[in-house]
Amino acid sequence: MDEKTLFDQFHEALDIEPRPGAYERMRYAFTSHLDASKRRPVFQTRWSKMGLRVAAVLAAAVIAVAMGAAILASRHGPLGSAPAGDANVKAYQAMIKSDYDALATSGPQKWLSDLKSFPTPARFAVLDGMLRRHLIDDINYQNAQLAAQKSGNVRDLNFAGEGAFYENEWMDPTAGVIAGTYPRVAGSYNDALALAKQSLEACINQAPGPADIGCEHLYHPDACATVGLQACAEDAHAYAARIQTFLISLLQNPAPTALAAKDRKTQGDLAQIDADIIAVTDGLLSGDSAKTTSAETQFVADLTLADNDIGVIGSA
Repeated sequence: MDEKTLFDQFHEALDIEPRPGAYERMRYAFTSHLDASKRRPVFQTRWSKMGLRVAAVLAAAVIAVAMGAAILASRHGPLGSAPAGDANVKAYQAMIKSDYDALATSGPQKWLSDLKSFPTPARFAVLDGMLRRHLIDDINYQNAQLAAQKSGNVRDLNFAGEGAFYENEWMDPTAGVIAGTYPRVAGSYNDALALAKQSLEACINQAPGPADIGCEHLYHPDACATVGLQACAEDAHAYAARIQTFLISLLQNPAPTALAAKDRKTQGDLAQIDADIIAVTDGLLSGDSAKTTSAETQFVADLTLADNDIGVIGSA
């Protein structure tokens, strides 16, 4: 199976048209720093061996959400891009769109530099911090691709290539929700909280649905050694996509003023879970099993904290 087919199936599962240029940005993850004539046989082999495991997990995570999003989108339409007169928000959205559109040619470093030099609007602060971490992760995967290509290490080249593919896919809904064009994930703030809490508790209670299998595996620090390097990374990426969905739903449905402080805490909790997941995959990428195990342990603690904080809001 080639990259374009996998890309198309990913978006078919979402039932959402990819943004213009999204496939080219995904391809950038594979073409950066690599000589195409040397790379092609390797990537043909990689996709045929990889199969659809990660796509299936991600599809399970989003199909139910996408069905609801389609209904809500038809009812509500895309979210507005910015409050009238908020020049900083509009400028920030324009910067995000410009750097996203140019990702295939300018690379993640320029986008990261622009984020660091731009005053982030408060409403996007948490997602902005996550975006920076994922851009750094993208850079790390690209550097790993280069090192593996030079050393002729096919396994590491495949692993880094799949990580870069995931990171480029992660950028798409992030840029969309900041621009205000991403379809609604939940119909209300309470629905957004319920979506996250249901997933967190299913994982904590060891009763995950198909969409939360990734969380179940990360919840046990010895799981990576059991399922293997690539499967562990795929589980991590799948649940990171779930965390992204929860944050998008909260961003699209601002909390009531009385709950604003608690909401910021909950968003921060979810962002920390995302950071833990990146630490897990960083450990896998560098071959540091102690880092991976430590990150999984922290993941469990932060998952529990997020679940508790959501419960506090629910009882408020």
